[in-house]
Amino acid sequence: MVSYTKEFKKSMIEKILLNSDRSVVSYAREASIPDSTVATWIRNHKKKNGDAVGSKKQTRQWTAEQKFEALLHTAPLSEAEKSEYCRKNGIFPEQLEEWKKDCISGCRKSPDREHAKKTRETEQELKRKNKALEKELNRKEKALAETAALLVLKKKAQELWGDQEDE
Repeated sequence: MVSYTKEFKKSMIEKILLNSDRSVVSYAREASIPDSTVATWIRNHKKKNGDAVGSKKQTRQWTAEQKFEALLHTAPLSEAEKSEYCRKNGIFPEQLEEWKKDCISGCRKSPDREHAKKTRETEQELKRKNKALEKELNRKEKALAETAALLVLKKKAQELWGDQEDE
């Protein structure tokens, strides 16, 4: 039984997952390794790191603009044409769907966050104004009560002692 180093296995797996234009069998034959051995390496790697390992690495290389352009380009295409586009560009049709969902959710979240932020700011500003107005109202009510009390006292003083002009 032939034993392969971890580095060799890793390099084969990366080569296969990052270059989806060729089959696993062709890579195995090129390296003179049994097909089943390489398939087992791939299967174990995907189990260990998740099914979409190759696609995740490929996805990281696409910018948001490139993803959006790919969505625009593939939107009017039939399924067969989309598959052809995906093969040429090293992506999977599932990735296009994932990108579409991300794009839609991003469009939905953006205005909502801005609206929520503006609403919070407006609410805080209204609370500040309300507090200032209540403070001013309390001050004016106290002044009015004081003035009313002075008038009452003045009238009582006039009743008790009479008008000073009369004397």
